[in-house]
Amino acid sequence: MAKKLGIMLSTPPEHKNRKMVAFLANEAVQQGIETYIYLIDDGVYNIDHPEMNALENCGVKLFACAYGAQQRGISLNNKAVFAGLVVLSDIIKGCDRFVTLN
Repeated sequence: MAKKLGIMLSTPPEHKNRKMVAFLANEAVQQGIETYIYLIDDGVYNIDHPEMNALENCGVKLFACAYGAQQRGISLNNKAVFAGLVVLSDIIKGCDRFVTLN
């Protein structure tokens, strides 16, 4: 059974946390770890960032807070799975490790 890593990002794309998320996710994927990213609050602005798209193409499962996106005028699209906090709770519960970058 593969190990699982969950990462939550709540900061906008210009914050240095985006690069850390990309680094952690890439390292995890290279080690065969199933990786999940949940974008919340201003983190939902990262949906359109090329780094996030590249991570998803590598097999990272990308989720975004539907409420946060709605509040920030981001339309629902196919770049992430838009979900609520129940999904975030399931990710936290289902992962071996969970990291938040705020």
